[in-house]
Amino acid sequence: MSGDKTRRRVFVSYVRNNSSEIDKICAEFVKNDIEYWLDRKDIEPGKFWKDAIKNAINGGAYFLACFSKEYNERKETFMNEELLEAVEILRIKHYDSGWFIPIKLSECEIPPIPVGAGKTLNDIHYLSFYEDWDTEINRLIDIIKREESPKKSETNNKYFEKEYTYLGLKSLIESGSGAGFHNADLGHPVYRLGASDVPVETLKDWEYADSPEKNLLFKMLSRLSKELKQSGIEEMRFIWWYDFSEWRAFCKFAIDVYDRKKGYK
Repeated sequence: MSGDKTRRRVFVSYVRNNSSEIDKICAEFVKNDIEYWLDRKDIEPGKFWKDAIKNAINGGAYFLACFSKEYNERKETFMNEELLEAVEILRIKHYDSGWFIPIKLSECEIPPIPVGAGKTLNDIHYLSFYEDWDTEINRLIDIIKREESPKKSETNNKYFEKEYTYLGLKSLIESGSGAGFHNADLGHPVYRLGASDVPVETLKDWEYADSPEKNLLFKMLSRLSKELKQSGIEEMRFIWWYDFSEWRAFCKFAIDVYDRKKGYK
């Protein structure tokens, strides 16, 4: 097994009622040469089990939170302690680290535990294993292994690097926390003006300074959408971009994202 094993170890948090589903996921980890930490296999006899779990969470490359209807039905479970420990770590990590990965094994609710900056665990995008197990397990494997040195051609490496960058931007946009995407209660006035017939020059001195020349997200998306189309990623199911070659098109897109998040559409 190549690389640093500690970096790749995945801490698996779950309730015992879901042991069969967890075993299925861990079998895929083994097939894909991914190390994982599971309480019933990794706590050695004679060790203080709470300390062992805490150390494993702190040292894990990822925290996999496996939610389910069985979890929702439990009045007490140590998984809640694991979640609280993970949240404390999550709060000091980079805002888009991707360290905490929620999955839903069945249709259920994710607890609204605060993670800081007015957000909760509900704001983190999850994988819906109960809807499409095969697709979601493959996505999970890709997420965990994306920092490894893939055994692909240079062309394919660039392709997958763009895909992950693209998915990361998609997540930022959907959360409304992307650089340059202002999510005020009334929507961003610059975007609403920009989507109208107001001349671009009018926007340059606006107090938010979100002109075409200064808006980082607009620049990134304009360049990235062009590269992704050239790479063929447009053919994949993750199709969400517009033509960002014009500032007006970007403004209309930003308004559409905002209105959908607020339930106006």
